[in-house]
Amino acid sequence: MKAMLKNRSTLLLIGLLVLAFGLRLAAALAAPLTYDEAFSILISGEGAQGIITATLSMDEPSLSADIHPPAYYLLLNGWMRLFGNGVMAARLLSILLGMAGLFCLYLLIKELTNEQTALWAGLIMALLPFEVQYATDIRMYSLLQALLLLATLAFVKGLKRRTWVWWALFALSAAAAQYTHTLAAFYLVPLAATALFKRDKKAVRNTLLAGLGALLLYTPWLIHIPAQFSKVQAHYWIERPTLVAFVDLLLRFTTNLPLPSAWLLPGMLVAFLAVALPAYQTIKAARQKLPGYRAGLWLAWMSILPPLSLWLFSQWTPVYVERGLLASHALFCAWLAWALARSGMPRAIRFVVAGLLVFAAGLGLQQLLTNNGYGGDPLKAITAEIQAGLQPGDRVVHSNKLSYLPMFYFDPTLPMNYVTDVPGGSTDTLSVSTRRVLGLNAADDIRSALEGSDRVWFVIYQKSIDEYLEAGYETHADLIYLSQHYRLLGQSDFGGILLVEFEKAAQ
Repeated sequence: MKAMLKNRSTLLLIGLLVLAFGLRLAAALAAPLTYDEAFSILISGEGAQGIITATLSMDEPSLSADIHPPAYYLLLNGWMRLFGNGVMAARLLSILLGMAGLFCLYLLIKELTNEQTALWAGLIMALLPFEVQYATDIRMYSLLQALLLLATLAFVKGLKRRTWVWWALFALSAAAAQYTHTLAAFYLVPLAATALFKRDKKAVRNTLLAGLGALLLYTPWLIHIPAQFSKVQAHYWIERPTLVAFVDLLLRFTTNLPLPSAWLLPGMLVAFLAVALPAYQTIKAARQKLPGYRAGLWLAWMSILPPLSLWLFSQWTPVYVERGLLASHALFCAWLAWALARSGMPRAIRFVVAGLLVFAAGLGLQQLLTNNGYGGDPLKAITAEIQAGLQPGDRVVHSNKLSYLPMFYFDPTLPMNYVTDVPGGSTDTLSVSTRRVLGLNAADDIRSALEGSDRVWFVIYQKSIDEYLEAGYETHADLIYLSQHYRLLGQSDFGGILLVEFEKAAQ
């Protein structure tokens, strides 16, 4: 009987992993290449020396060239050497890292509770679109989550078994997580603090020693942290979060954003229930000292405190980004699973909540799998259109780097440049060092970007035009200049990205 149950659990786990992989693969195939993803591929393709140069600015000693440590870029570089620099090849690395994170969560929750709860946790994590999105993103977030969940598993094992192997693994994975993303600290500190709850001097001592080991391993990068924070403060879009950020976080944790406006209120209802149910069960279990209440309290702590501490810190230095909280989201999935798996939970409530959660997840997944209603990759389609109609002497000009970098990846041979960000402005995120490493062609303004070309393919986001219209202008400043000096030949809309063709007016 025991063997049958074990085989059943193994089959369920395999089925769970297959489901998770299938959803993530489908999302990866549907997603367009973003600016950040193109940046990751291009930077990682420059090798170790290029990565370090583009990450640590030599031209701007007071500012970090990139706000992220180099671990993910170095890993992606090794991966691309084996499997190429194709978009799907790079996304496959993120998918596999996401699967590793899911497996770590399963092992962790099995260690803390039981097999049933672990499978529930894995299923919720497999389905929720917040997980699916960042498990396909060519960025460091799935690696960050996997390392933090591995650190958590090692930490829990270390507290229970007290062997040096688990504490060494905790130190190594914690340091690796910090080399992946600076925000790892907002998860690791609350995690380490839970050792105090055991009221065990040896547990506290081991945690401190392992934490010190992780800190020593991370010391070479610590000197760059002030520069990275200065970069965020001076040149990034991140604003000081308000209380509304918690509502957004709940929506991202359950349905993800953006949601169609018609489904916003139902999404908020599901998000509220997804928090209210485990909160109620945790309070009830703790008051009555029911079996497993300590696991519920710990999962609540790790679901709530990292986002809260990041929010509070961001009142001083705004660094609040939801995707940096993926590890807490995984434990939020486990917290919800713990509540749904409680023996005292009425079956009707369990099925209603589970059904609503699947419904909400379906809304978010539909947005991901259809690229928010737009089929295909608009910038790839624009690249193909230009390639088909390009003539000698033509120039491709981008209003900003957001469209330039993906198209540079698709075809670096196109005669392209972009109007550089205003120095010191909110979008000035590429340092001189980074641009030099990547070989990016930036122009100071639209006039210099044209370089006297007779025919121009101009790429601009409709959102950029709308911002000028809202400010009371006739249209975007670059379009005004082009219309004054060139003749409009045609315009195409690729899902909110415009390709406008101009020809120099006769003198």
